Amino acid sequence: MPWLGSLAGRLAILLAGFILLATVVVVVREYRVGDERLVAETQRVLASRAGVASERLEVSLAERQRLVALWAALETSQDLAVDDVDKRVSRSLQDLASTLGDGTEAVAARPGGRVLAASDPARLGDAPPPLPRSVERALESREPGLALVAAPSPGTIVATADVVSNVDGSVLGRIAVWTPLPRFLSAAIPLELATTVLTGPGGAELARGDGVTGPEDAYLWARDSARTEAGSVQVAVGRQRTELAASLRASGRQLVTLAALFLLLALPAALLVVRSGTSALRRLTRAATELDAHHPAPLPPISPWAPTEVRVLADAMESMVERLERAREELARSESLAAVGMLTKSLAHEIRTPLSVLRAGTEMLFRSPQAGEREREVSEMLQAEVERLARLVDDLLVFGRPSPPHPQDVDLHGVCAGALAVLGGDAAENGVTVSLEGAATPLRADPDQLRQIVLNLVSNGVRACERGGSVRVRTRADGAGAVLEVEDDGTGIPEDRLDEIWKPLVTTHRSGSGLGLPIVRQLVEAHGGRVEVHSVPGEGTLMRVVLPIDATEKA
Repeated sequence: MPWLGSLAGRLAILLAGFILLATVVVVVREYRVGDERLVAETQRVLASRAGVASERLEVSLAERQRLVALWAALETSQDLAVDDVDKRVSRSLQDLASTLGDGTEAVAARPGGRVLAASDPARLGDAPPPLPRSVERALESREPGLALVAAPSPGTIVATADVVSNVDGSVLGRIAVWTPLPRFLSAAIPLELATTVLTGPGGAELARGDGVTGPEDAYLWARDSARTEAGSVQVAVGRQRTELAASLRASGRQLVTLAALFLLLALPAALLVVRSGTSALRRLTRAATELDAHHPAPLPPISPWAPTEVRVLADAMESMVERLERAREELARSESLAAVGMLTKSLAHEIRTPLSVLRAGTEMLFRSPQAGEREREVSEMLQAEVERLARLVDDLLVFGRPSPPHPQDVDLHGVCAGALAVLGGDAAENGVTVSLEGAATPLRADPDQLRQIVLNLVSNGVRACERGGSVRVRTRADGAGAVLEVEDDGTGIPEDRLDEIWKPLVTTHRSGSGLGLPIVRQLVEAHGGRVEVHSVPGEGTLMRVVLPIDATEKA
């Protein structure tokens, strides 16, 4: 597709690829970071749960042993001194079993193992069920206390305490209380026990939740220890890694969804930015292709939201177009001047000979003895017109055959003073005051051409003034240039005619030739300078000529 090769297409592809790549990188990184954070947070939660479980286990075991010891010290327990079944002690043991929770049983036996009281009446019948082996060992043990038995499954917790005689301090018997370990743990530990494992002091496994079915490394574990009379019991709380993976996948799906939403929002925004940045370039490109036209269309306005580079390019192109237009106008003017110059040169040569004949004839008529007053008056009028035509011919020759300047050290102020001396009579005859201001202004220029410039400008100023007007001539040095200013308070030039005054044979004065200002411009530019005009109709005109100090290098 053609648009892929355009700047907009390439920028759009590059920007879209960058956004897509950045999104993928962020999603992958956040997924990995989320995995680490999820594991760390799960580990922290499991550690907290293991700590709570071990603490509650310690408290529950200590409380159980305290209650058994307390029941052994009751006055009711002294009935074990009578070597016979005691119903009062049995009721007391029922209360103890009820206090310690469902599934708990209690018996009171004489030394030697004969059961005299039990929380379960069936254990006092003619054919009582046998006691659990762990309880029998606890009753036969030398020292009472707490025992955690792992086998047979599912394990048992047994607490025993001796009943001591209040009379002689002898041991009347022993109370044993036991509970299946799962029931005890469900009441003692406020946790979900499905993934909890308890390990006894000898390393034997006391309990394992039914949720722990796989290998150890399939779970994430946190462990803590509970200190009991029977020794240290390790509590391990775990969570399946597959659950973490499922949770992470759910978070990943949410992250991918957010990334997709971001792409849906970011890509149109990126394309909008590309379009706003390149649309102005496209308009500038179209305008640039039209620059070879004779009259190219104006450059399109650039949006203030366009990038800085685009605005700078637009300004540069606008400046270039203006320079091209000025160059075209200058070329057209030069071609026109060259054509006019060839014409005026030919006309000047053709007119010069008849003018010489007319000048000689009018002089003969003026000096003839037969000429009367009327004839002499007509002769003088003819001579004046012949002289005017001769000056016009000279101007035509100067304009049509410009000679290069021959620079030498001159004083612009002195050249102006000499020119004003020549024009003084003409100015006085027209009632115009001519003044010169400034100081010596040295430069290298052609003195004859410089004098011609001053004469033409001052003559134009005098003709533009009415009687009583004034023409002010000023000279000064300005940096690397010399400045000549001729200002009059005449009629001024309309703004729409400022460009026409530089065209040959165009004049606003009845007695003008229309070549004065074109010759001025021609001579000034030959010296590498420039001429400016500022005019206000009804107030006057200011002509400013700026010449380089050294016209040798500029010419």
